[in-house]
Amino acid sequence: MTDANPETDPSMVDFEQSYQEHRLMPGDVVMDRLPWEIGRPQPELVRFESAGRIRGKVLDIGCGPGDSAIFLADRGYQVTGLDLSPTAIEQARARAVVERVTVSFAVADATELAGYEDRFDTVVSSALFHCLEPEQRQQHVAALLRVTRPGARLIQFTFATSEFSGAFAPYAIDEDGLRSTFGAPVWSINTLCLGNLAAVASEPMLASFAESGFRPELDDDGSMLLPIWVLEADRV
Repeated sequence: MTDANPETDPSMVDFEQSYQEHRLMPGDVVMDRLPWEIGRPQPELVRFESAGRIRGKVLDIGCGPGDSAIFLADRGYQVTGLDLSPTAIEQARARAVVERVTVSFAVADATELAGYEDRFDTVVSSALFHCLEPEQRQQHVAALLRVTRPGARLIQFTFATSEFSGAFAPYAIDEDGLRSTFGAPVWSINTLCLGNLAAVASEPMLASFAESGFRPELDDDGSMLLPIWVLEADRV
């Protein structure tokens, strides 16, 4: 795999502290919302669901405050949302109550996923894979194999290497890296294409990006659109 040289070392990010303090790193400016807290499902996920590409019991891994999990539960799926941050899970549970949907939220390590063996038919992974170091990615993929059933589907959004990916991507990934990780004989790739991840467009972040020459496109809701790989792969 090809890794970008990140300006922010993801190994130094304490996501529990980020959720508690609403900043990415100690000393950073306090944000109203963390970049991934857009309060709605990613548009790419909405398209997959509308196309009937999600099935069975669903795992939302790295669920954060529950945007994807709550969206899918509202559409009738049996969803489990897992995240390393207890604060994120507390927020997700509270939101599920407000939205009147049932989701099984719990704290879990994405590189282990102990206790969920052979359970899921679909895994949704949004903005998680690029936060893992190479060794952690291998452990995560092995964990996905343990918790999914034969024929299960992975829908994953992860930052793509690009001219400016060093400004926002912990470990941006290239196409060859994804194909080697999710290819035969264990996985069969149905979709691998470039897309966009919606992220909160805070003024400090936009100013930081502008200093490096990066001016992201904004969607109709004012969210930044950051380049990602959209991966759909079935477990063989």
